[in-house]
Amino acid sequence: MNDKPEKPKKPRKRRVDSAAGIAAAIVAGGKKITLPAGEKLSAIERKVFTEVCEEFSKSELTPHKIRLAIALSRNLAAMNGEQVALQREGMVLVNSHGNAYANPRVKIISGLHAAILSMRRSLGIHTRALEGGSNAKAALRRSHNKANEAILDDMDDDLIARPNVVPIRAQETEDDG
Repeated sequence: MNDKPEKPKKPRKRRVDSAAGIAAAIVAGGKKITLPAGEKLSAIERKVFTEVCEEFSKSELTPHKIRLAIALSRNLAAMNGEQVALQREGMVLVNSHGNAYANPRVKIISGLHAAILSMRRSLGIHTRALEGGSNAKAALRRSHNKANEAILDDMDDDLIARPNVVPIRAQETEDDG
């Protein structure tokens, strides 16, 4: 007799190459990634946010991962601004007495860099973090999901029933032409 209550089993992730996995990825391909209520991003932060989100297939982006991606985007934009200022000011400053001292921005940049690396690990952007050490499995899963999401673009509206979704397009940048 076992008096311990049974733990509910964590549902298994569906395989990305199964019919249900492909269907879920196709639906996710039309998902619009939106910022949570109350979140605002500057233009550079929004551009970085778009780049961070492109690291994932849309089926991987949960509301929590989106919030972490926002934080990462802010840190990356802040670090960029600090690096530009540091380049302009130099690594060593001189005080009013003529003594040289290290620019405090160096320490700020170092802290932002550590926070960015930590956030990347939290988000699992490093592929090893996604699959318990296996880059190949994570890369394969991501490529399957992205390919399945792209199926939505190739579907002919008249031939097959599909969910009523509108795919989002990555924001075009000035470099895109």
